[in-house]
Parts: sequence; structure tokens; C-alpha cells
Amino acid sequence: MEFQRDYFVHYYEADASRRLGLTALVQYLEDVAILDSAAKGMDLSYYHERHMGWMLAKWEIEILALPRFGETVRVSTRVHGMKGFVADRGFTVSAADGATLARARSNWLLVDTERRRPMRVPPEQYERFGVALGEGDFRMIGDVDYAAGEVLGAETATGIRACYGDIDTNDHVNNVRYIAWALDSLDPAYRAARVPSLVRALYKRELSVGAEGEVLTRSGDLESRHLVRSGGEDLFSLEVRWAKA
Repeated sequence: MEFQRDYFVHYYEADASRRLGLTALVQYLEDVAILDSAAKGMDLSYYHERHMGWMLAKWEIEILALPRFGETVRVSTRVHGMKGFVADRGFTVSAADGATLARARSNWLLVDTERRRPMRVPPEQYERFGVALGEGDFRMIGDVDYAAGEVLGAETATGIRACYGDIDTNDHVNNVRYIAWALDSLDPAYRAARVPSLVRALYKRELSVGAEGEVLTRSGDLESRHLVRSGGEDLFSLEVRWAKA
């Protein structure tokens, strides 16, 4: 069952080129996923009372064009399938004339928020999301998982610190912050000359408030790779393919 919502591109969501920023686009996707669940009777209180929550594991986002400040886009989403502890959710972002601006696929892990461990998706979730019990049209996104050695000796190693404003309702750093840290490690001139065309991300471990770490970055003409680490552990991997602006 598809859910959709319209989003107005605000001034504070646009970058220097007046296009919607990549992190704001991902926030739209995250927001519409939460609203979809709420519309089906499973809002944040529902998850809080049951000590469980969906935590993002992987993104794969194809960007055809980014809307500009003042435009309105429609974001649609549906759960394609579920398997074990994981849900596969897809998204489409469309312009006012119906043209597709972006497509995304994501994997989410259902977690016991007290034990901080994965839990099997209960039958009620299958029923409310309109997914056949078992798998449905399930797809596991391929890993963007490269070792530190592949980005060590990178052009930049940027320090980070998780602040209170980075924490979300699951009591850990929100998934969008990792992307923002990675993109901020790139040279501003590099960013200004390019727009993202494909984003692939992998979340491996949580980061809590007060924790410190670093972003390792290696960039080529039309591709950049990023790794967020803390305490010697890999937390997040990001690969961005770029097009010339």
C-alpha cells in the first residue's frame, strides 16, 4: 500500500545553487517513511510502548534531478517486503508535472530498543503494511562495505563529535548526520562543481551523544568514498557518484 506526501522546498533546505540539498532530500525520505507507518496505526508512541523501532541499515538513491527552492515535490513510499529482521522500503520523488526526480530503495532493521538487538518482524507489521507474510517483493541492497585500508591515506581525515542535536528518537545519531559529516569533508569547490547522481550507504554501528570519531574521505573526478570511524570501529560507509553541475 503506497503512501505519499507533498513537500515544499524551503529556503533553508536549498544549497548555494538553490537546489534541494542531498541531506534534505534524505530527510524527506525518512520523514515520509515515519508518516506512512503512523498512517497505518504505528506511530512513534506505538513503537515506544513496545520497546522497538526501525533503524536504517542501507540506502540506494538514484537522483535524476534536484528540485529548486520554491518548488513542490511529491514523495511516495511503500514497503516492498519483509524478511526476518529486515524491511525493504522503496521511494519515488516526483515533480509537480509528474516527472520522476529520484528513486530510492532502503533496508531497515527492526530493533529491540531496550536490548539494542534485532528482533523478528511480527505478523502485525506484515498485515498493516500490506505485505505477504514471508518476504513479498523483498530486495536486500548490496553492501557498500570497504575496509579502512581502502580510504586510509585519503585526502582528508576530518574529526567529528556527536552532539545532542544529532540524536533522534531512537536515542542515537540520526542517519542523515552521517551523510552530512561525509559530505562536509569534501572540498567546497569540489561540491560546488558537482551534483549527486547516485548515493549508496551502509550503517553498521550506532554512535551516541558525546562520542568522537573521524571521517576518512577519498574523492575522484566523479566519485567519492567516505568512512566514518570511532574508537577503531567502522560505523558508516558512503559512496557518492557525481555529475558535473
